[in-house]
Amino acid sequence: MTTVRLRTKRAVKRALQRLGLDVRWYVPRPPHDLFTLLERYGVDAVFDIGANTGASGEYLRNIGFKERIVSYEPIAHLYDELARKASRDPKWFCENSALGEADGVRDMHVTGGGGVSSSFLASTGHMEANAPELRVIGRQPVKVTTLRAAIDQHYPTGDRLLVKIDAQGYERPILEGAGDRLSRVVGMRLEMSLVQSYQAEPLIGEMLGYVYGLGYRLCAIEEAWSNRDTHEVFQVDAVVFRTDAVRP
Repeated sequence: MTTVRLRTKRAVKRALQRLGLDVRWYVPRPPHDLFTLLERYGVDAVFDIGANTGASGEYLRNIGFKERIVSYEPIAHLYDELARKASRDPKWFCENSALGEADGVRDMHVTGGGGVSSSFLASTGHMEANAPELRVIGRQPVKVTTLRAAIDQHYPTGDRLLVKIDAQGYERPILEGAGDRLSRVVGMRLEMSLVQSYQAEPLIGEMLGYVYGLGYRLCAIEEAWSNRDTHEVFQVDAVVFRTDAVRP
């Protein structure tokens, strides 16, 4: 969705809310949509890592997911908007932090375009060449916690957690920070790259090999970012589950 379209939808939604109307956008479901998978695997909580201003949380509610959502966003002004949205939903929680392989504070490269491409990793130049609005505009120190600590805090029991990670090349260190708590994660939605946009970013072949080694299998995949003119695909969203844990 373009930035202009997103801003227009937000403006329309705010105008209708002033009239006492809460509008949710209709999202048609393809045959193997995310909601079907959430039901099939009995997902009872979602961690939204790299939440930005909450679009993924809104999407989950729009497709009918009614269980707990915990969103993580480290960049201050994006987190403020996220927290405002989550405050209206008693089952939507948010944390002003990034996730990584260890606790601490670390500088993040903050990009334009609403901060959607901000990362701990430095850019290779590919992103700016294809979307100049996503160039780095600054750095910000952010709090970092681990997926292990996040699970202990927000999902201390159960084994039906779905983890969505949109961390711009930093997905693997986040998963490595889970340790043995990864056994509670039944599925993941991960951004995977076909072209390296960030230094030291693993590409899709390496990432699929890694998650398969953890016991997950690919259940759905969709385009996430492509060249506007050539339609070359740069990134996809891959949905993986422990297929031996499917509900009968």
